[in-house]
Amino acid sequence: MNPDSNRMEKGQNLIIFAVVMVVLVALTALVIDGGFAYTKRREAQNAADAGALAGANALCAGNTDQAVPQALDYSINRNGATSATASLGTKSITVTTTIPQQTFLAGIFGSDEVTTHATASAGCYVPCEGVGVLPVAWACQPPAGGVITDKCAIEYGPDDLYVIMDSKKSGEDFFCQEPPNSGLPAGTLDCDIDNDGVNELETGGNRSWLDLTGKAGAGDLKDWVLNGYPGTLREHTWFGGQAGVADTIFQAVNSRVGTVVFLPVFDSYCKGKPNSACPSYVHPQDKIVVSGGTSQTYFHVITFSAFHITCVSAPPGHDKCPGKDAVWAANPGTLKKSDYNKIKTIEGYFVTDYFGSGKCDGPSAGVYTIYLNH
Repeated sequence: MNPDSNRMEKGQNLIIFAVVMVVLVALTALVIDGGFAYTKRREAQNAADAGALAGANALCAGNTDQAVPQALDYSINRNGATSATASLGTKSITVTTTIPQQTFLAGIFGSDEVTTHATASAGCYVPCEGVGVLPVAWACQPPAGGVITDKCAIEYGPDDLYVIMDSKKSGEDFFCQEPPNSGLPAGTLDCDIDNDGVNELETGGNRSWLDLTGKAGAGDLKDWVLNGYPGTLREHTWFGGQAGVADTIFQAVNSRVGTVVFLPVFDSYCKGKPNSACPSYVHPQDKIVVSGGTSQTYFHVITFSAFHITCVSAPPGHDKCPGKDAVWAANPGTLKKSDYNKIKTIEGYFVTDYFGSGKCDGPSAGVYTIYLNH
């Protein structure tokens, strides 16, 4: 055997071995440092998500000035981002986070640090749908010609009591003055008790029990009051009204005093089947649940509100309720006290809350959903 050839072979093997070792080290660096980089990337994304959701929560609460500070606090201080930036959109906030990571083996190749970035955007929206709602339609403010504006004028909190339901039929009812405190139309109720330009006490066409299936009776309404409607209510749906004056229904509501319920909010109503009686009010995406009841009034559900029930005035006791008493005090001589005492009412106050699902762009009635857009 030629000794020179032997030595040459050994030299080639050493070169191949050296190359293989370099490749193995590089692959090991890629696996180890890549794995840590992936972990840090996940941490950066978690921090960005948390910051975006916190900022969107501030937007929902109406604290626009706090949206960016809260987003940065949740990204950096609470979820470990090294640095973060946040920018506001119309109804959303975008957060970008950074987390650097010292490398282990990649430094051999001149890469001592890897920086990971992540971005998340979240928004505050009104819900498209809800489950478990109370079958009572509510308008944000008195309708004018059947249609309300996009902005709700609800006052929130226990200082502003609302009467959301009474047992009088719409044709016999007393309506709120419009605009508030105007005295017009003649004979209508002064519903703006604190004279702030917003009606706290609503009656008449601003409310109705809803026939959510098109064939609901008193038993169905009672069950939905006690347990919440088990189906899903979606925006852009027309539901027929129901009389709902049975004592058992009001007594069912009385069992929920002290709790928060979710109400469908309507933005238009129609005396008759909407697609024939009020075609100009019907949107292309609208669904109509044809009512099998006697009521010919339909309500167009557009969003949801959260309502804390504080008092129900109904047989057998007809409890004294401050909102109902305020209606009487503000409108002396409108109705005999003995007759007014017999009217069944539901009252309470509106609160802000999170409920339902979907990202919609309808009127805000104090109920929101928060979504990560990306």
